[in-house]
Amino acid sequence: MSKFIATNIINERCLKLTYHNRNETKSNLPFQITLYTNVWFFPLWLLTIVINLDAKYESLTNVYKFVTVAVFLVLSISESFKLYLGYIGNLAGKIPELASCWLILILIQLPLEMFLLLDHGLLSHSSEMFMNSIMVCLLLVEIVTGMMALTNLANCCAKTFYLMHVYD
Repeated sequence: MSKFIATNIINERCLKLTYHNRNETKSNLPFQITLYTNVWFFPLWLLTIVINLDAKYESLTNVYKFVTVAVFLVLSISESFKLYLGYIGNLAGKIPELASCWLILILIQLPLEMFLLLDHGLLSHSSEMFMNSIMVCLLLVEIVTGMMALTNLANCCAKTFYLMHVYD
């Protein structure tokens, strides 16, 4: 009889624990704040970049014309995808979306932003340098906070998975 009662107590605790973990929001506040800041900064960055590109387009060489337009297109499209995936991954607690956001940050956006910031052949204006440096700082903060969010979410999902299988 005591074994039956102990099993029932363990099963009730497991049900409460898994119910609590499934309904608990596992979002990371620093990452969410960084994404929110980036959502408001992105249109300003895009407007500054387009205005400066229009002003300096004729003075660029043919190679730099093509490369600059391609970089701006890739950055603006990848930024939109990254923000969407970051919000979905962080708020809904979805690991694939959060990992995709983080990989876009590291593999696509950071190298292209560093190219825009550090290449002297682009004839960058001071406003463009200022906006790109802010964007690089935001990307670096997003990389750090995104890694923390991804690690915490993966650990939480692994613990929930483990507890569900231990008490079954």
